[in-house]
Amino acid sequence: MNQFDLKKISYLIFILIFGFLGTRCATPQKELKTYPLTEINLEKVFHENRGLKVLEENATMIHDYYRGGVQEKEEGERLMKESRWEEARIHLEKSNRFLRVVLKYLPKDEAYLNIYGDHIVIFLPNLLMADNDLKLINIYKNMRNDSKVAETKDDGEYYLAESLKTVKTEWAYDIKKGLEDALPKK
Repeated sequence: MNQFDLKKISYLIFILIFGFLGTRCATPQKELKTYPLTEINLEKVFHENRGLKVLEENATMIHDYYRGGVQEKEEGERLMKESRWEEARIHLEKSNRFLRVVLKYLPKDEAYLNIYGDHIVIFLPNLLMADNDLKLINIYKNMRNDSKVAETKDDGEYYLAESLKTVKTEWAYDIKKGLEDALPKK
């Protein structure tokens, strides 16, 4: 082969490689279904995780931490309705601690996750964290702790974005609106 043929072959290989890469980048992403509140909502998540209370010192499996996070969230929300801000804050922050452990090992939300056998749960740790953060913003405002409000809003927006990457729900869009309304834009 002469120099001219090698150059032609090199150009052809170069074009083919970038052609294949270009088609992969142009492939449309799978569109996510938006789940309505009637299908995925906080009350259903609470209902699925009721039962024997999970204590931090007894949690050993990821589903223990998830269940504990949901149980602490439910208790925090109950206390918020009674305007017991300090106690509600403690439970919601504890819920976030549980859920951070879950996210360390399973970082993506799933509308329905098979955790063992035929046991399927609504699995939304990122969305639960974002919802907790939205609730904590309201608690911090009631407790006049303005230094925590902006920090918590940033955390909530991060977890909400992570959730929306894999599962779109009307619940998430409600949280998004709540976070947007929490503080005026700068």
